[in-house]
Amino acid sequence: LLLNRSASREAADKDGRTPLRLAAERGHEAVVRLLLEWGAYTEAADKDGRTPLLTAAAWGHEVTVRLLLTRDASIEAADKWGQTPLSWAAKRGHDAVVRLLLERGTCTEA
Repeated sequence: LLLNRSASREAADKDGRTPLRLAAERGHEAVVRLLLEWGAYTEAADKDGRTPLLTAAAWGHEVTVRLLLTRDASIEAADKWGQTPLSWAAKRGHDAVVRLLLERGTCTEA
């Protein structure tokens, strides 16, 4: 409804988190899908450099990671600490996400 009323897909809170970034963090697959269909920018990073893909990987949301990858989200984007989607997923024990990222060709030299 809000998107039909010209609400901004890229509006961000004080920490730079966009609707797509927040939906990815919480694993709200339907919202992520809708925002992607409406053209949300997959590379929008918050103040710490966390993109929607990095955040979804860090929280282990495999379906959300897959959705973002189908829209060519950068698999190598790193946050301000140099952590990538792969390093966050591995650090937190999200094996399914690690496998998915490796299948998609992420760099393992981090």
